[in-house]
Amino acid sequence: MKKHCLVGVSAVLLLVLTACSASLPVGKSGSIALQPFFHQEMGIRGVAPHGCSHAQPGTVECPDLISGQAPVVLVQQAAPVPLDELMDVVLASTTLDQLPEPTGSYKGTAFTWDLYAVETQLKDLGPVTVRLDLALAEDGSASYLIAMVTLPEDYEANTALLETVYTHALYSLAPLE
Repeated sequence: MKKHCLVGVSAVLLLVLTACSASLPVGKSGSIALQPFFHQEMGIRGVAPHGCSHAQPGTVECPDLISGQAPVVLVQQAAPVPLDELMDVVLASTTLDQLPEPTGSYKGTAFTWDLYAVETQLKDLGPVTVRLDLALAEDGSASYLIAMVTLPEDYEANTALLETVYTHALYSLAPLE
């Protein structure tokens, strides 16, 4: 199971209703419909934008979320491995040698996340640079990852919307009870 989860996380990073409405930050107009998801095998629950397709378990691809050049990919995963091992899988999926210092932290309902924001290339995708917003947490029995993958120019053009989606994912991800 351990190896299966790590392979799944690696593959996911290579993929570039109780629907609730999430408002955008102050000064921005609009809302996003979020829907709950539950993943029994990974033992997690959270929210994802409505209307996105499930590329793999714990991964949604959102071609219509923004009017960008590429779909937004939102990954929400859990693996029964130490956090260092999960970080190694993330690094092996990118052209990064190491993660930079965290840009901050975020306290959600279940976890306090370490946050990273980097521009990198995903291996096997060619020379396309992506923006990777990454959050990592652990609880002693598992490690958790939330990643949002966008093109840098798409992120810049839609920062408020994408930060809202990401923040709701961070707030909501929790183990199944």
